[in-house]
Amino acid sequence: MITTAFWAVALSVGETGLPLPQLGGATSASVPLILLAPLAPAIALNTGHNRAPQIEATAGRAVARGDAVLAAATMALTALVMSLSLTGLGPDPEPAGQAVRNLALYTGMALVGRTLLGGPASTVPPVVFALATATFGYGPQQTPHWWAWPAAHPADPLAALATLIIVVYGLRTAIHQDRPRRHLR
Repeated sequence: MITTAFWAVALSVGETGLPLPQLGGATSASVPLILLAPLAPAIALNTGHNRAPQIEATAGRAVARGDAVLAAATMALTALVMSLSLTGLGPDPEPAGQAVRNLALYTGMALVGRTLLGGPASTVPPVVFALATATFGYGPQQTPHWWAWPAAHPADPLAALATLIIVVYGLRTAIHQDRPRRHLR
């Protein structure tokens, strides 16, 4: 439901922005809504993954692996839906590319946060990064800083590489949560 609502927002808003004051060089910037909208499905996915560890420890199936597959499927379906922009049926290709990349980035960050911080705090890293990008991520003439990957152009190689690394690492850490822990004596 939340992912479908995100698709509807992403397909309809295009480059609509929110005017926000900037502390990173510009006096104010029109922050694209597509920078913040992907937080909703990323948080919903990760919140759904937060089950009681006791239940997962006794599960007869690979619970974390299933969670990783669901996250990957959501990212793949989002890429498919946003590819409508290439056929002329959807939004402009630039915001659609940002929507796909930002959903992948935030989902990967949440999966890494789940491993490092635990379930309840797992969504803090993507939210903090998105807010930092929205507040500090733009320099003069509203150009994104090198580290502000969610605000970067969809074809930006550094943003694409960083997103790929974070997603792969996040999925890997999620899959490895199913492995039994060895206790040293």
